[in-house]
Amino acid sequence: SRESGEGAPVPMSALHKAEDYSRECARQGIVPVSLDVAAKIISKQISSKALVGDRQIAAWCFAGLFDGQTEIHLRDSQVGEEGAQVIAAKLGTTVQILDLTGNAVGARGAGALGRAALPRLRALSLSKNGLGDAAVQALCAGLQEGAAPQLIRLSLSENQISRAGHALGGMLGAQLRLNFLDLHWNFIAGDCALGLFQGVEANLANGGSLARLDLSWNCLGNGGAKAAMESLARALKAECSLVHLDLSYNSLRAEDCVVLAGGLRDNHTLVGLHLVGNSASVDADGFVIARDVGGASGMRPASVPVELLAQADDTGMPPRLITAEEKGAIRACFNSIDIDGSGTLEPEELETALNALGLQTTTEEATALIAKSHGSAKDCLDLEEFVALMESLILQERAKEWEKNRLERLSMERDRSFLEARTSCWICESWQAVEITYVGEAHAVWALTSLDDYQKATPLQQEFGKWSCIRMMPPDQVCVVLQVDNNIRLVEGLQSASLKEPIEMRLRQAEGMAVAATATVPVSEVSVLYLGSKKHGDSDDGGDSCKCIEGQPSVPKRAVVISDPDNPGGFCVKPRITETEFRARKQKATWVFEKSIFAAWKFEGTKLYANACGLDWQHGKVAKFLKEQEEQDEAAEACAAHYGPFVRLFRRCAANCSDGVSTPGVSMSTCAELLSSAGVIDEQYCRLADVDTMFIAARVREKGADKRPFAVKVADTLLRFQFMEFLLRVALARFLKTKEVASIAEAVRRLFRSFEETVSPLADNLQTFLKDLHTEACDNILRENEQMLGVVYRLNSGRWSKPAEERLMCCKEFEAVLIGIDCFNDAFPARDVTYVFSMGLQLYPDELYNLDFAQMTFLEFLHGIGAVAHLRREPGPLAERLGRLVVGLAAWSKIGGLLKSLKR
Repeated sequence: SRESGEGAPVPMSALHKAEDYSRECARQGIVPVSLDVAAKIISKQISSKALVGDRQIAAWCFAGLFDGQTEIHLRDSQVGEEGAQVIAAKLGTTVQILDLTGNAVGARGAGALGRAALPRLRALSLSKNGLGDAAVQALCAGLQEGAAPQLIRLSLSENQISRAGHALGGMLGAQLRLNFLDLHWNFIAGDCALGLFQGVEANLANGGSLARLDLSWNCLGNGGAKAAMESLARALKAECSLVHLDLSYNSLRAEDCVVLAGGLRDNHTLVGLHLVGNSASVDADGFVIARDVGGASGMRPASVPVELLAQADDTGMPPRLITAEEKGAIRACFNSIDIDGSGTLEPEELETALNALGLQTTTEEATALIAKSHGSAKDCLDLEEFVALMESLILQERAKEWEKNRLERLSMERDRSFLEARTSCWICESWQAVEITYVGEAHAVWALTSLDDYQKATPLQQEFGKWSCIRMMPPDQVCVVLQVDNNIRLVEGLQSASLKEPIEMRLRQAEGMAVAATATVPVSEVSVLYLGSKKHGDSDDGGDSCKCIEGQPSVPKRAVVISDPDNPGGFCVKPRITETEFRARKQKATWVFEKSIFAAWKFEGTKLYANACGLDWQHGKVAKFLKEQEEQDEAAEACAAHYGPFVRLFRRCAANCSDGVSTPGVSMSTCAELLSSAGVIDEQYCRLADVDTMFIAARVREKGADKRPFAVKVADTLLRFQFMEFLLRVALARFLKTKEVASIAEAVRRLFRSFEETVSPLADNLQTFLKDLHTEACDNILRENEQMLGVVYRLNSGRWSKPAEERLMCCKEFEAVLIGIDCFNDAFPARDVTYVFSMGLQLYPDELYNLDFAQMTFLEFLHGIGAVAHLRREPGPLAERLGRLVVGLAAWSKIGGLLKSLKR
């Protein structure tokens, strides 16, 4: 190092940089600036306006000023195409934030930045660059190739984008780490947005993490808006990763907003939504309310809908109430200050009173207030005049606080105009989850709030001895009342306030509740909740009757996602139900099997048994050991009478022998074990050796009139028709030949009576399973997850199907699904996969020329999943166990989809 003029050592590297920089400036013909100034410009410590340009950028790069930098800020620095290309070429691998807002990088510069290898880049801002479509397409083409794999934030606002939607959508499908995309104040119309929203769908399908999308102040309502909204609605319905969506001031028509509302109805992930400046609003529960505003979607809606007063004019504080407790405190203050007991306050006493209330005031100011309050020369205030004065001063202080909070709200991700209407975005407006409770006997309880002028009622649910509901509320004063049966009550523990004018409140009705004498009642007093700007759980208002939620409530029926106070940046789930939804639940039609997801299921019965038995019988060789036609007919009748128990026995025995690949059949050893356990084996005509002989005889196939080849592969096991012939041979040898019975029918009856201990539990188990599965609760679970289950079924079916064949699920594919979700336990071991597979199958008459009996349709797959939940023998109703299994399938399918996309 060398000694500088002050004696401090200067590193040689800095001297070399200074020399290189000076030479480059001389070559470029520009005036050099201090390297310290350059470093401060790059690090955003001082403004760079009029100090930087393309040649200055080139000189800095030549001197290595960008080397090792993690953040580079060059806002409004006159960076053009050449400067952007130089930056893209010289940026090191350490850069994480690059801010080029307010420049003119052009198409070549944007393309170079998109192609630059920036492995650690997390934030890129090119807002206010006037890029246009060509430049944005060039940028997206580079980003789509993965040059910036860690990119989280991309800002492209105010860039005159109008036709680059498909390019942006393609980039979204590839940039799976991208969390925030800012496209506000462009010219994106509906047909262009379609490509963008298709990219949002692709981002979801590929496991992306796009959480915030800003499309405000565009032209989505122009040209192709419906198709664009349908694409966005699909992504929202599938619960994409979007948490915050800004579509404000896009001139969307009411019909377009209806499409969007359909996608949002069952979405539980979107926390913040902006729709002002369109023909819709967002109510206090986060639902979209489409409306017709006469085609005018300007700066502010023509009229505020009654369903949302929270989304109103933001240029003045909404009306506020002074609570009875506050009025009481003012009166107590008056009495404590009025020392002489005259009933009036002089200026000195008023000064003391105001200072005691925290309002710093001088004697001169107190005198002026007295004069102003009653407009006369009177130099004192009585009690009522003092109360009125205090109320006006308190409201003035609250107005100042409200204005301060308003300015903070305007300072968000983008610069919002003071003319913009207020939104009900739970994120931007810092809404909080508040639990309202009521303790007492009642048939029904509702909560009504000033958020919607007491027009909507939220029903409270009874649980653990109390009534409760959860509402999202803004950090402001909110008035609440409860309807308990046919009476209006205040919320216990909250402060109360009197309305300036009574309001007529409509009474709700519920089942089992007496009809009210009048449909409406006047209400003049309300409970007041003031959350202010406090964080969750900090407010003391309301005690246990009305409080901010910190934990997750038990068993939520319907949910929304809110910011988690215990985990900054995280989210927690809270239940939500609207009055309309509550009424729909009460009035919904009675559940019937014929309209359920199980409606196509074919139950086993006499007709189906007769058809299947007839087909089995014609393939058997009964004529070989029963010569007389009468004997054959009697045997056929006896087998048909016991065909139901026979099917249960065959499927259980075949499941014990099958490995899931070969055709289901019963082996010789299984036959021997079955007969031994049933006590059928004897020492005369039904010895084990005789059983083996009868097994071999039943397995021999003779060519008959039907010359068609079997679709199944015949192995060393008995197919269904062969197993029936085997059991008939055993019945004749064991009971008829020994003369224990006198007829063939009695012999068959005696044989199946021996199997009763084996067959009865199987039949009862199947009947119980179907009875528990074919219920409304299970139907709802499967209906809600039908799309996801369909994806699981399709992705795991038809691996061994021939070309042009329908893709069905075989036993091995079903087993792979069960292994994937790790559903085996002590009650349901892995060896029972073939049995649970057979429980999910319907009975097919033909098991020789068609393979449907050994493969699952989607309906049978649903029954198979239900059978797994049934055999696991966990506590609780089957619907609850099925729900847990479906959750596991959903998690496994997402992992599987991610692995498949990585493989591709």
